[in-house]
Amino acid sequence: MGKAISEKFMKDLQEGGRLHELTERVQRDDTLMLALRDHYINIYYRGGSILHLEDKNGGYVGTFDTNYAQGKPVKLPPNVVQEPKDCSAWVAALPELKEIMNSHFARKHKSEREFQQLVAWENNRSAISNETEYFITDIEFADPDQGAKLDMVGLKWLSKNKKDETRCTPVLVEMKYGIGAYDGTAGIAKHIADLEKILADPIKRESLNRTIEQQFEQLLQLGLVRFNKHVKYDRAIVSGRPEVVFLLANNNPRSTKLLNILDEVKEPADFDLRFFNASFAGYGMHNACMLDLTKFKELLRQLAKVSPPAHFAGADA
Repeated sequence: MGKAISEKFMKDLQEGGRLHELTERVQRDDTLMLALRDHYINIYYRGGSILHLEDKNGGYVGTFDTNYAQGKPVKLPPNVVQEPKDCSAWVAALPELKEIMNSHFARKHKSEREFQQLVAWENNRSAISNETEYFITDIEFADPDQGAKLDMVGLKWLSKNKKDETRCTPVLVEMKYGIGAYDGTAGIAKHIADLEKILADPIKRESLNRTIEQQFEQLLQLGLVRFNKHVKYDRAIVSGRPEVVFLLANNNPRSTKLLNILDEVKEPADFDLRFFNASFAGYGMHNACMLDLTKFKELLRQLAKVSPPAHFAGADA
C-alpha cells in the first residue's frame, strides 16, 4: 500500500487501455476519487472504497465491500476484469453501489473520511485547484514498511515556485473532525509522537518522498490533478524538510480542550508542525493559512477568551 502502480496498470487506465472507461468516469464525476496502491487501486466515494481493483494473474479483480449493504443481497458484476466490457460493467454498477453506500452512511456516519476526500478534490481538481499551494496524492495512506498510517499525503508547491518543479516539499495531513477526536490513542499528541519516529529516519523520509512524487506524476498523467503546467514542465521533485499539517474540522471555539492538549506539545525536531486556518470557508490550502504551534495557540486563546500562561504574560510585559 501507499505506492505508485506499475507501468502496465497505468497503460490500462490510460486512453486505449482496458480500464480507461473507469478513469474517464472518475474524471467527470467529482464525487469519486482514484487512489494508487502499488498492485491495486481504490475508487473512493464519500471517503469509502466503492471499488477495489487488484492487478492479478495478468488481469484484474474487482471487489465491493458488501458490508455496506447491511446484510441485503447485492448484484455485482463478475469479479474478473479482463476486457473493456468487464470494466464497463463495473462502471455501470457505480450508481447503484453509491445508493447502497448512501444508505449505510446515513446510519453510520464517517464524517472525517468524507472530509478527507473533499480536501483532496478541492486542492487537486476543483475550480480553484490551480490557485492552491498543496496537492493531495493519497488518502488513508498506509505503508507497513515505513510504519506510516496517515490520513493524507501530498506535496507543497508555493505559487512563487510553480515554474520550478524541483521546489516541492512533502506534506503529511492529519484530519480531526470535532473535539472528540483530539485525544486518546488516535489523538493529536499520539500522531505527533508517531510521526517523529518516522520522519527522524532519513531512509523512511526519502522513501515517502519518492512515493509522493510517483503518485503525483501518475495522477497528473491520468488527468486527476488540475493546474497550469509551465511549458518546460518535466516532473515534480519532492525533497526538503517535511511539513505536518493538522486540519481540524468543526472545532468548538468555546472549548479549551484543544488548547490544553497543545500546551503539552513540544516543537518537533524533524518536521514543521502546522495547523490549517481556512481562508474564510473551504479547504483550499495555502501557505499563508498555515499557523505554527505558537500562533495557533494564540488564536485558540483569543477564540476561547483564555488568558495566556503566567510566563507568557511576563514575557509580554
